[in-house]
Amino acid sequence: MLAAQENRFQYVYFTLSGLVACTMLILFYISMRTTINERLRDDLKLKQRQLLYPKPNPHWNYNNSWRRIGNASLRHEIYSAYFDARTDIVGTVRLDEEITVGSLRVFAILPERLRDSRISCIVRFADFSSYEIVAEEAGAMHDVHNNSFAAWSIMCPLHLAKSTPMQLPQAVALSYASNRLSHLSPTYVQISYPRNMSELLTKSRATISVCVGPIQENYSNVLRLVEFVEMYRLQGATHFYFYYVEASEEVRRVLEHYRQKGLADVFEWNVQSHLQDLHYAGIVAQFNDCVYRANVVDNYRYAAVVDLDEVLMPLKHNSLADYLRQCDEGRTSGFVFRNVFFYRKDSNDTFNAPGHTMNRVLYTQSKVRRTLEVLPAYIRSKVVVNTRGIVEMGNHQVYRSAPGYVDHIVHQTVGLLFHYRDKCINCKMVLIVDYTARRFGSLLFDRVDATCLEVFMQRHGICQLA
Repeated sequence: MLAAQENRFQYVYFTLSGLVACTMLILFYISMRTTINERLRDDLKLKQRQLLYPKPNPHWNYNNSWRRIGNASLRHEIYSAYFDARTDIVGTVRLDEEITVGSLRVFAILPERLRDSRISCIVRFADFSSYEIVAEEAGAMHDVHNNSFAAWSIMCPLHLAKSTPMQLPQAVALSYASNRLSHLSPTYVQISYPRNMSELLTKSRATISVCVGPIQENYSNVLRLVEFVEMYRLQGATHFYFYYVEASEEVRRVLEHYRQKGLADVFEWNVQSHLQDLHYAGIVAQFNDCVYRANVVDNYRYAAVVDLDEVLMPLKHNSLADYLRQCDEGRTSGFVFRNVFFYRKDSNDTFNAPGHTMNRVLYTQSKVRRTLEVLPAYIRSKVVVNTRGIVEMGNHQVYRSAPGYVDHIVHQTVGLLFHYRDKCINCKMVLIVDYTARRFGSLLFDRVDATCLEVFMQRHGICQLA
């Protein structure tokens, strides 16, 4: 009996010892693999800085539009592609006969439940040679909202031979089995690179750009548009990205005015065929395209991702630029501002409008009562992002940050999202008086009047209020 118990004890002891030894070996192996992988990535970053990156598209004007992929009846579309030099977002990197120089990020509209298990990128070079790369990531982005079509993000790693000079691809197309023509007759889009290739691996410029949600439904509120731009300029923004589905002639005149002044890029967002089966005119694709454009093409560090009726409002700093200058420690992917509402149905208070002002009813100055309740983070909140820290952007939050980056929820005593709604969510919500936006009033009235006079001289500087 004693011998049997002793044998059983020895069996259990040796079994557990074996398991412990195996576990330690596995952990050691994982640790070694991780260390080797980290060293490989560090070596790759050093090698990247030694490479010469020629600009493959010297005449590309960086102006995209939605284009059909393959079989037109399927209504699959592709919009843009960006060269992303961040190798830390690539799953498997190479540094032998080939070197990983980055990846291609492609934005498309595809069925939310596309049945293909594999999507490829067909890259084309200046000499019209091409080859196929299997996508490392491909899937519908968040915020589908039960629609049949979705905004898709596709990432294809770019491994190139160690040749001199290096050849980067000019264009890319998507290929997948369920749309046979996507391979037989590829729809190529130009790949966007930095306007200045010398800035490819340099520190981003501490500039605030503004990504504005799609302008649609024949938008005609000229005064709100001008006020929006001038308010953000007072906050420190220096560039704006506008995408329009439908807009009135007067709105287009204002957009063209800002474009000619070098303050804005304006793009047609021709998603008319998907307005009924794609969430909010493909806003998620548009915001992601904009953030990648700000990062890759223009090397801007910050992008405020907002709609025309939203203002990110610091409460303890003079401007958004001051807030970011003092509070950004470098590894924050996005600063999340929580939402409060101001309502259009509320009465106008024009007490602070100067007597000489031509355009007196500015929404940030005349609406002074907001909801007492501050909505939780990620519920109708909006974000100003560090463009280098974003992999996937959502409408109200960062869905995926680059390695080493995390988002930060701005405390409600430090900053809020002032959301000026045309229709109230809950008309019985408790309202309080908030004059915070009026600290910009004097300069804002002057800037709005000056812009309206430049654009609408024949109307004596009056901007239309819808």
